[in-house]
Order: sequence, then C-alpha cells, then structure tokens
Amino acid sequence: MTANDVLRFSDLNLAAYIREMTRWNAPGEIFEQNDLLLTKGPGTSPVTSVAMSLHNGDDHAAIDRFDRIRLFYRERKSSFSIHIRKHADAALESICLREKMIQISDAPGMMTDRPLKDITAPEGIEIRHIVDVDGVIDFASVTTQSYQSLGMPVQTGQQIFASPERLLQPYNYLVVAYDQEQPVSAAMILFSHSIAGIYWVGTLEHYRGRGLAHTCVCQVTHEAFRRGATMAVLQASKFGAPLYHRMGFKEITRYPWYMYIEK
Repeated sequence: MTANDVLRFSDLNLAAYIREMTRWNAPGEIFEQNDLLLTKGPGTSPVTSVAMSLHNGDDHAAIDRFDRIRLFYRERKSSFSIHIRKHADAALESICLREKMIQISDAPGMMTDRPLKDITAPEGIEIRHIVDVDGVIDFASVTTQSYQSLGMPVQTGQQIFASPERLLQPYNYLVVAYDQEQPVSAAMILFSHSIAGIYWVGTLEHYRGRGLAHTCVCQVTHEAFRRGATMAVLQASKFGAPLYHRMGFKEITRYPWYMYIEK
C-alpha cells in the first residue's frame, strides 16, 4: 500500500464515521455531491454538524466549496465545523482562516498496520464487548463525561447518543472497561474501506493514568486485525497523541478542525 493509499483510506474512514455519527439520530441529514460531504445532526452545535471535502488535487474551486458549506448550514440556521486534511485542503483551510473560523484542534492522523503489543487490564478491571443497548448507554456515559476535558458540553454528548440502539451495527465494535459494574473507560472502531478507524476513546477523570485507555485501544485494534483490516487509523486528541505514539502508531498527516458559530 502506497503512502497516498494510506492517506486516502484514512480520509474515507473519517468520512464514513462522520456519516455514521449522523445516522445515530433519526432526524440527521447527510448530503454528498461532487466530493463534498455535509451532515446535519441534532441541535445547532458545530460538533454534530460537520463538513468534509474529499476532493484531491489542485482545488481552484475552494471558495465555491466553502460557500456551498456555509449556505447549507445557514439555510438550517446552524453552526458547523469543517474537518481539514492537511495533505489535501490547503486552499480550503486558508479560507477557514480568512473567515476567522475557530480552530479547536490540530489532530494528528495516525495509523498502525500491525497488532499492538498485548497488555493486561489492571487488576479488578473487566473489558466487555458491547452488544446491547444497556452497554451502549454505559459507553455513552463514559465518553460524554470524559470528553468534557476537550470542551464538549454534556448536552452535546447527550444529543449524539440519544438513540443508543443505533450504534449496534455489525461494522461498529465497542468496548467498555468496568470497575465492578461502573463503566470507567471506552473505545470503538468503525470498519470501512478495508480498514478500521478508532473513535471515542475516553476514560473518566478519576481513573486516568492507570492504562485503561491503552487497554481498550489494544482490545479494539486486535479485533480490527482479527477481522482482516489492513490497518487501523485514528485522529488523536492533545491528550491521546503521546499515548498512541508510545503504543506504536505513526503520524501520517494532520486533521485540523475548524468551527463556525452562526450568529
């Protein structure tokens, strides 16, 4: 697989995840045309209304692309965000900066093409594969609480996971770490385009520093390769990036994330 192939599959999996997150809510909208993906989730939060360009090559139409994005959300009276691919969206990113959009992250895009070194769960911790609605509710509880550290309001998390049964799809694989019966850490993978993308890795603040996220990521990554994925990819948070480097993930690009607040 060439370096360009790796980047392309990483982009396509992120786009698949953006669509999937929108499908978790029945009223969600997905619009796609001419290599531009536009999604509208619940409420008006830019976290749940996400745009992404999948155009490769010189982008002389970046201004038109941005105008189409802004019009789509303006018609819906919603704020929005744009996932930028550092390797392909220079023109579009320059417009985001010109329009004074808020950059909330500069996530390293990372990958591994081999299983991670086995790690044993800390004593007293049980890692469970989630197969029912109650488990998804536990998964949502962990991620909603843990992502407050990244600035995501609890209300946004509640909107994202409002229909937990919608996450129970054969191409999703969720795990939750339990201390007794308390859910304390979680991770998931989404399979698409022959690879697996790792998403929603989180640990409750009181349980951090005990290797729980590491254990959950190892669990889902092993499952990815067991099912035949050619690689596993992720977009790391500022807290997660050092962990993923230590685990053996390699940085392949950056995915800056910009938000536009509709006034």
